[in-house]
Amino acid sequence: MEFYPIKGQLQMKKIEPTNEKDLWLLHHLTIDEDVYGDPLKVEEEGSQGFLWNLEKETFLNLGYLKHDELYSSAFSIYYGDFPIGFLDISGILYTPDFSYVDFSYALIKEARGHGYMKDTLSIVSDEMLRNRVYQLDFCECFISPFNSSSIKVACASGFSREINREGEEITCLHCYTKKRK
Repeated sequence: MEFYPIKGQLQMKKIEPTNEKDLWLLHHLTIDEDVYGDPLKVEEEGSQGFLWNLEKETFLNLGYLKHDELYSSAFSIYYGDFPIGFLDISGILYTPDFSYVDFSYALIKEARGHGYMKDTLSIVSDEMLRNRVYQLDFCECFISPFNSSSIKVACASGFSREINREGEEITCLHCYTKKRK
């Protein structure tokens, strides 16, 4: 799979089910208590982190491997040759007035606090909003109000909290958006 350069040694590529590094990354993030949590503990105790079971659910639909678009795709974020994170970009969503994509993301513990996700989220969202073919009005992330690290990343990447966003009351997640300029 092709790597998409982000900044310096930071790059990303679509996650492949046969790539050992991608599989290692998904497993590492799935057992991280902040990302998903130990699957056995989640099942027994009901507690989990902020994302879904990446190891189990990333490959449910492999259609993203058949197209070259950024949207509708799951990515591994690499620093050099080492996988450090995950970025999922939804398909393009449409309402009568807007078109947009949702982002979900996570980094392994060792990569947190270095600005890697801020750079990735900022550059990828800017690229998507600039792309005239996509015609997006905004990008969004739904983030738990208890996930202060992710909120800081989103805000540092140019996203801001959308107050009174429809659906927030149901999911208990806060919506952060970045609009096209």
